Amino acid sequence: MYYYDEHKYERFNRERRSKGRGNFPLGFIYGVLFSVVVFTTLWRFDLGPFSEGTRSEKIVEKTEVVGKCIEEYYQGEINEEDLVDGATKGMVAGLGDKYSVYYSQKEYEEMMKDIEGSYVGIGVTLKQEDENTIRVTQLNQNGPAAKAGIQEGDRFLKLDGEDITGMALDELVAQIKSDANEGRKFTITVERRKEDGTTEVLDKKVVCEKVTVESIEVKQFGNIGYIRIIGFDKGTDEQFQVAMENMRNKSVDGIVFDVRDNGGGSLDTVVAMLDELLPEGLLLTEKSKKEGDEEFRSTDKVSYDKPMVVLMNGNSASASEIFAGALQTRGAAKLIGTKSYGKGVVQSVLSLENSCGGGLRLTTAEYFLPNGESIHEKGLMPDVEIEYEKQKGEYKAENDNQLAKALEVMNQ
Repeated sequence: MYYYDEHKYERFNRERRSKGRGNFPLGFIYGVLFSVVVFTTLWRFDLGPFSEGTRSEKIVEKTEVVGKCIEEYYQGEINEEDLVDGATKGMVAGLGDKYSVYYSQKEYEEMMKDIEGSYVGIGVTLKQEDENTIRVTQLNQNGPAAKAGIQEGDRFLKLDGEDITGMALDELVAQIKSDANEGRKFTITVERRKEDGTTEVLDKKVVCEKVTVESIEVKQFGNIGYIRIIGFDKGTDEQFQVAMENMRNKSVDGIVFDVRDNGGGSLDTVVAMLDELLPEGLLLTEKSKKEGDEEFRSTDKVSYDKPMVVLMNGNSASASEIFAGALQTRGAAKLIGTKSYGKGVVQSVLSLENSCGGGLRLTTAEYFLPNGESIHEKGLMPDVEIEYEKQKGEYKAENDNQLAKALEVMNQ
């Protein structure tokens, strides 16, 4: 079982609809059997929401009644796969927990790629500014797009000669980001704004390959180090270890860690990163129905004894709050920015690939900081509160008022 913080992955909660009329009576039977299998599994592991002895009966009874109504009265297309997936999503939604969800097989595979920290693609982050503009906002510096000469700020115009103006971002990403595209060459036409304000159109040939997500960004401002943590994915702890070695070799006077807009990630990853910073001691306690209480501790193999500051905001959630909260309550760092999101629960991913397909994400534990406090639905309060002043145009670090405050505190 793989534990991770799920605030980050809420975008996978979208239900997908497809066209086509299936064999409804057969799909209905499959739906009933599917429901029984899923909830019998939940009941077996003591995860179901129904009372003892009535789970399967209630599911079958209600599914039969609703299924007959749909079969007799619904005027429209029916796709049996969508029907089964939708019914299962509804069952998990019935828990009333916004962090628990059922994923179809396709959604599950896409989510796991994201968690694993690698994918087949071109190594860009794209943003849809309006219905006619998809622009590059971030580049993996070792990725195919960067190697091909694509730059941040480039606007995508064509893919292999086909005009993509008006194409939805999800549709474009689906065409490029796929395991089947490994080794495939795309010609991407981009529009680039030059320094004099004019634009030029360029064709860039990009080869899709396996890309490792770069979730750590390292800079230095004078004698102060800066590490931005974009996410807590698998592999982030290894990137973090390299970054910390870099900081130690440069002998900076302290480090600013930036977890603003970081929605979380792997619990194991954030524990490993805290172990890189703190001497022996408690990092957090996890309380779960199935496993009981479990303490996570730093090992004192290595630690960092210079001043530390953590930048956070209202989008810093889950693993970000574990990271910031452990450093704050252990007296190792000051928090600067605004109150964090307030997500103090942990999800488990249960694979159903070998049974009925797809996967379940269920809230299975709550965590508590070293001082015993839960931040769920409360958030962390900064030691120095300062609202972010939005910049005009492209982001520039020298105009970041929250970063400036963090550097000021460090220099004091």
